[in-house]
Amino acid sequence: MMKVQVISREIIKPSSTTPHHLRNFKLTLLDQSLPPIYVPIIFFYSSNSGNNVGILEKVQQLKKSLSETLTQYYPLAGRIKENGSIVECNDEGVEFCKAYVDGQLSEFLKQPYVEVLDRMVPCNHQRARSGRDVLLAVQANLFDCGGMAIGVCIFHKVADANSMATFINVWASTSPGIGKTTSPDVQSSTLFPTEGHVPLLQFIEKENVITKRFVFNASKIASLRAGPSTGSQVGCPTRVEAVSALIWQCVMRANGEEGSMRASVATHFVNLRGKMSPPLPENSFGNIMVLVASVATEREYHENMQRHLEQKLRDAIRRADLNCIKELQTPNGTMRIIESFNSLVGVDFCHFSSWCRFPFYEADFGWGKPIWVSTCTLPAKNFIFLIETRWGDGIEAWVNMEDVHMAKFEQDQELLSFVSPPSTA
Repeated sequence: MMKVQVISREIIKPSSTTPHHLRNFKLTLLDQSLPPIYVPIIFFYSSNSGNNVGILEKVQQLKKSLSETLTQYYPLAGRIKENGSIVECNDEGVEFCKAYVDGQLSEFLKQPYVEVLDRMVPCNHQRARSGRDVLLAVQANLFDCGGMAIGVCIFHKVADANSMATFINVWASTSPGIGKTTSPDVQSSTLFPTEGHVPLLQFIEKENVITKRFVFNASKIASLRAGPSTGSQVGCPTRVEAVSALIWQCVMRANGEEGSMRASVATHFVNLRGKMSPPLPENSFGNIMVLVASVATEREYHENMQRHLEQKLRDAIRRADLNCIKELQTPNGTMRIIESFNSLVGVDFCHFSSWCRFPFYEADFGWGKPIWVSTCTLPAKNFIFLIETRWGDGIEAWVNMEDVHMAKFEQDQELLSFVSPPSTA
């Protein structure tokens, strides 16, 4: 197994000072409700980029462009105040690490061990060290061959996956000096309440969680979506609905006793930018999303469980509409939604976060687009990331489960009938 050795750490600050009138960035109640964790993502770049830029020169380029981009994305260079409701945009900076990997990128991609991926992201991505910790951290991992993996962690209380994708692409376009720097739209605090008390969303953290990657290629997903419909189903399920429903029922089987099914709740984060009236621009910064839930009880075991769960997921996602947004915009709206989730006891949860359609594979820092984009371990029970494959037609599911349940999950015959051999090509 390859070793990853961090050889330097430094703080990168914005290239220009944040104006005084922008020093306080208010967090919405939805921001404040999220757990204090970092969201990790890793971008892999081949050395065959067609230019003569050396690997150390690339690192310097990354740092310079990061500093310039932070001038526009100034909240990421700040620190959260002790009351937890405001980011003090004080230009304290972000963490940048450089690490060496003792091996070839091509060899690593043949069998990318999660234990190695975990070491390719900076700091302890799994938990915040304190409320005054950095909100963004980057690690440039340099392979012997000249390839590179850029690990990025963003503190979840300040940004969702959409914000993360936008920031990284702006940073990438700034790197070669030919892109236009796009300022983020930071109006979320004017759209959703920022004052009041809201409980934290409760995700069950476990020490014995392990992470496995399951790949669904285009043909397997097409076969999954084309299954027999139910009388209540309207239209063909989306790729995300179909894959989520399959994983959900397999998780239920893995968590339950032989031949039985426990009550289960599946959650999905839904991006609200396009659902607002008028729609928000894609560069809107913050957590502009809502968590929706689908419930399956013990008595609901269905002959065609796949279609049944797909419809439940679709109904839940459709509830993230203008009425839901208006509820979130009321003073107690976020609190009522979060409390409704936290009050559910005696059921298993299956949490989904879909990064499909976010342009992570467009992040070109001047030496080509990434050949693979991955995440790594998140120590949250039954938490699943869905990421598009390189060519955008398949889905990689990164499943975090307790080891005892993972042993059953990964042997589920229905799951295996749709999973393709892992490939990063």
